[in-house]
Amino acid sequence: MTTDLKHTVRLARVDILLIMRNRSALTNAVLMPLLVAGFLIFTARSQAADQVPFMLTGQVATLALFAPLVNLAGFYTTRREELILKRLLGGPASATAILGGSAAGATAVYLLQVVALCVAAVPLGVGLPENPLLLLAGVLGAAGLFSLVSMVISGFSSTGELAQIATVPFMFLCLFLSPAIVPLDALPERLGRIAGYLPMTPVTELIRTGFLGSTDNAGQGVLPNLGLLAAWVAVAAVVARRYFRWDPRRG
Repeated sequence: MTTDLKHTVRLARVDILLIMRNRSALTNAVLMPLLVAGFLIFTARSQAADQVPFMLTGQVATLALFAPLVNLAGFYTTRREELILKRLLGGPASATAILGGSAAGATAVYLLQVVALCVAAVPLGVGLPENPLLLLAGVLGAAGLFSLVSMVISGFSSTGELAQIATVPFMFLCLFLSPAIVPLDALPERLGRIAGYLPMTPVTELIRTGFLGSTDNAGQGVLPNLGLLAAWVAVAAVVARRYFRWDPRRG
């Protein structure tokens, strides 16, 4: 267990360095998501100041779709096709450490982005999180869930570029069928009911409750959202185990 942890930390450190040294990855996984989040938050502030807490907490949740999902799906696929994963698997690191190291690196990037928004929340008048532990639970749960989803998408993709493109439909589903951008009660009733059970909803509700201390959706509580998120993580883990590939899809 200790050896696996050491390998995981080492591989996570390597992944973070690769992101920081790769201009494209740094822009797409770190800077661009923050710029988009900042634009949406300040747009909401200019139109209606009371919408800033809702939009800011929604963007904290939305950021989980970038490094742990889009970027990681590309990483896994590219490394598999270049036989890097197979070479790592032939070394001292276990499969869990290899995959977990990349997921941990993506999670670290996401956590840095969350910290940046937490800092920005103070001058924006939102203040610091009311319940940091619940916020952290939502953030880590989101990172774990979307890292597993990235493994599933990687299993069906033949190149890193195609893997990242393949994440787009899932991203749209998460963005528009969840309370990340608009409240669920703003959706048609039947659609809102369905969206309440989709994976981005418990992520957003937990993060929003952790940040603000209350939710806009009074019918949703902390425990039901934790349970729903845990259920989605379990489903994603089973599907990832079934469809993730170590061998290249080409050749």
